[in-house]
Amino acid sequence: MKDMQLLHNGKVYRGQVSYEGNDLMEVSCTDPSSFAGGESVIAFNYRTKAQMRVLRVSQSKLILVPADSELFHIQAAGSQIYDDMYRDEDKVFTSYKLNTYGTLIDDFKTMAVRFTNVSRLGFGFEVNDFSVKMNHVFDTMIMCDEATIHPKLIVRYAHIQEKTIRYGAEIHSISEKDLSKLRYYLVTQQFLAK
Repeated sequence: MKDMQLLHNGKVYRGQVSYEGNDLMEVSCTDPSSFAGGESVIAFNYRTKAQMRVLRVSQSKLILVPADSELFHIQAAGSQIYDDMYRDEDKVFTSYKLNTYGTLIDDFKTMAVRFTNVSRLGFGFEVNDFSVKMNHVFDTMIMCDEATIHPKLIVRYAHIQEKTIRYGAEIHSISEKDLSKLRYYLVTQQFLAK
């Protein structure tokens, strides 16, 4: 294991790196409870220095990702921002592939859907019929391994494919706890896919 120091809120913590990749670093450190998800940390040793953000805190370890990671751009945002993004077709955003199931809930009707991807623009999902209302806020439940998250989504577009209909929905609202679960799930899925 490689020694690493973490500069956080003006204090230096000693740590050891148990895994280091381009998009993920796992560090055992002296006092992980001093850190919180989303906080900035400078990870350094005599060879390297990197600006990181805390993705997850456990009893003995921290999961860190690069500070400029697209993961931290996935969040609820106003529709005005999305209108600007959709107009500029040259903008490209990182999309994280998903293959998980969940539900859209509208009043007393629950519809099973397959979520295929997520980006800063929102979630993509597929369903086999046209019963999904456009520009409507849905309560959702999305499976993230053993956990579930419950964002509210607004369906913005539909695209007919050969055997299914692909919908795009922006994130209307999501709790910080669910956002943290989603980010951790995305990192672990990308890691397992390699």
